[in-house]
Amino acid sequence: MSHVRLAVPFGFYGWGNIGDESTLQGFGRLISRYRGEIGVWVASRSPAHTARIEPSFSYYNAVGRDVRRWWAQSRAGANVFVGGTPIMDTLGTWPLSEVIPLVSSVRDKGLPIVFLGIGTEHLLRQDSKSLFAQKLAPHVLHWSVRCSRDKLRLEEYGVASDRVTVAADLAWMLDPVTSSFGRDCLTQLGQDLQSTFIGVNINSEEFVVKRYPEMLENFAMLLDRLVEEKGVRILFFCNEIREGETFDKAASRKVMDRMSRRSSAFLVPNEYWSPQQMLSLISLCRFTISMRYHFCLFSALQGVPFVAVKRSDKVDDLCWDLNWPYSVSLAEMCDSGLLSKVSVMDQDRARVSRDLSAGVRVMRERAATNSIVMDRLLASVRDGSPR
Repeated sequence: MSHVRLAVPFGFYGWGNIGDESTLQGFGRLISRYRGEIGVWVASRSPAHTARIEPSFSYYNAVGRDVRRWWAQSRAGANVFVGGTPIMDTLGTWPLSEVIPLVSSVRDKGLPIVFLGIGTEHLLRQDSKSLFAQKLAPHVLHWSVRCSRDKLRLEEYGVASDRVTVAADLAWMLDPVTSSFGRDCLTQLGQDLQSTFIGVNINSEEFVVKRYPEMLENFAMLLDRLVEEKGVRILFFCNEIREGETFDKAASRKVMDRMSRRSSAFLVPNEYWSPQQMLSLISLCRFTISMRYHFCLFSALQGVPFVAVKRSDKVDDLCWDLNWPYSVSLAEMCDSGLLSKVSVMDQDRARVSRDLSAGVRVMRERAATNSIVMDRLLASVRDGSPR
């Protein structure tokens, strides 16, 4: 078979989100099944970091001048938008403001385009829906999505049903890891491994805090109650390492500063861990509480029960898709609803762990079906047809 070169132009990788790199690794595992038939260039905000995390691809700078970008795009036979949540507008015009020009550029070259293993959110603005219908829906060969809710959204916005495959997030293709790294890391940080750790991953995005300005204060009180009632130690993790008031480090510090049991909480250093290092750290927790999609997914992969805070469609979708009842709304995060979920989950941990393991097996099998889109893309490239 002839060698096919692909470009992955949406350069959100290497931008500080450990969950993003887990989908990149999952993509690497999917591509490895084609036994050298495919070569891939990936846009990255930090090519050196992503090359270390997933060395099977070549990388170029997503921003600024880089001759490798020209080389990748000039040699590519097709473009793939891999992972993430490119269809959303809760944060404003981005990411559609970046995705649409990229798709238009590829379309003008007559190259096929697919979206692989992506998530979606409800579009809040009519102009976002119109742009999607005009600029994206007609020009994408095929889509694979995380769950059937994503498919329904795409259909609502103008994508034909037969162009969407319900698969799963590519990160489900990662294997669980041992606790070795996590144990060594926490020991070096002076943490007593005999403690019962509860992992917490929180952020304070503007739209969340605007709706629930008391969220951080109330969450701190709930964590104090967990410490008092269960004798646990709280570990705050940063799955998104960028600095700023809305990101994980700042939000964790704000919660810790509000805790009366501050001595029972610890902020794990805000390092750009590999997904495997984060998985290992999570494995030391009895359970986790998270507002981020991939931190919940990491917990599931490691067999660690989690309480998901449904701050977005994708987190809600994950729990629905896994048939996972241990989730709370943002409102419940601010009251005793969170503690009741923790108690119910912790009381029957053996059964909960079995249910979680069964759900993970299903998701891993579904993640492999992203290959349906890759097969269609390769057929299109070899036929010389972008549609």
